[in-house]
Amino acid sequence: MNKLNIVDMFCGGGGESTGLIEAAHDYNFDINMSAINHWERAIETHSQNYPFVEHRCENVQHIEPNTLAASKSCALMWASPGCQHFSTARGGKPRSEDMRSPAREGVRFAEELRPKRIIIENVPEFQTWGPLDLEGRVIKECKGKTFNVFIAGLRSLNYILDWRVLCAADYGAPTSRRRLFIQCVRKDCGKKVIWPQPTNVKGGSLILPDWRSASEIIDWTIPSKLISERKKPLAPATLRRIEYGIREFWGEAAVPFIARLYGQSNAESLEKPLSTISCSGAHHMLITPFICGIGQTSAKHRNRRLSEPLSTICTKQEHCLVQPLLIQYYGNGHTVPLSEPIPTLTTKDRYGLIGTDEYGIELGFRMLQPNELAAATGFPKDYKFTGTKVEVVKQIGNAVPPNFAKAMFSQILSEMTA
Repeated sequence: MNKLNIVDMFCGGGGESTGLIEAAHDYNFDINMSAINHWERAIETHSQNYPFVEHRCENVQHIEPNTLAASKSCALMWASPGCQHFSTARGGKPRSEDMRSPAREGVRFAEELRPKRIIIENVPEFQTWGPLDLEGRVIKECKGKTFNVFIAGLRSLNYILDWRVLCAADYGAPTSRRRLFIQCVRKDCGKKVIWPQPTNVKGGSLILPDWRSASEIIDWTIPSKLISERKKPLAPATLRRIEYGIREFWGEAAVPFIARLYGQSNAESLEKPLSTISCSGAHHMLITPFICGIGQTSAKHRNRRLSEPLSTICTKQEHCLVQPLLIQYYGNGHTVPLSEPIPTLTTKDRYGLIGTDEYGIELGFRMLQPNELAAATGFPKDYKFTGTKVEVVKQIGNAVPPNFAKAMFSQILSEMTA
């Protein structure tokens, strides 16, 4: 079996390593990998899954590239520098140039390692990399200037470059995460930059299947708790997003949906891939219908699935699962038919959205669990994460979906073996 030397400056839980190793094995290649990350927990997780890899728990600024086990005749260098201080998900918060500086290390590593190929991954906003003012804000007139210098530095090392923003859903992951990829090929290798062909397409086509849906990764056996029974009421902004999703997705049919707790969009259909998972672990709610038996005197009502009039759905962590339940209504509040818009949700512990004179509507709520988030990102079911739940979610949120790396490296290996 041929062996390839790979230097992987991975991020999060090491999704790119998973994709690279899977692709290599598919094409009968063995891998000698040096994996670098500054966070001890990420290194622990990576070591649990890939004990045969050399691990360096250091900041890349402190590493001499030629000391790495995979430094000689390096076939591929993958770099995923921290993206938090490039991403717009920070909500306009000041950036730190010190936190952006590791991205520059890609040029230094490229100069010393001279890898045949380089893949650099980051958020799409990486293309706007430019100098900051004294308050840590990007200078509008200088957007992209530092990025252009970065690209010029790689080109000066005799590399051919190309870059694109790709969507994970186009390559088989049930998440619509978008990332910028910069590919570099050393000119003297006689190769060119090649991009993988999508395996899926939004809406489907005669050739390709539709995007995978978020419903695939939901563990429907996990119960949700009634919002009305929560000790701490949900925030008004959260309730507004739930209300928006109800109006958009349910109507009379009560279709389950995902409510997103960040960004401009308020809700997502379960028929679409899950949106980008952040490292905070509290950004997505699962909203799903649940029906109780009618006319039963017992407090234990019969639940029904979506194949029946309504069903139950749950979520956790960064994504919340919120589910409307049709239950026996014993209050004296005003009732509204399901054919009419559902009233605005309030911030009180107990409130009812009335469906008919016979029913009251309540919502069940839970956060999507780490295993659901890992599945949405594309990690194998047997992938092992170390650390607390918060640390695990952070690793998942920062990780590159494995399907990205596998698709690109498979295309490269296909060319090598042709």
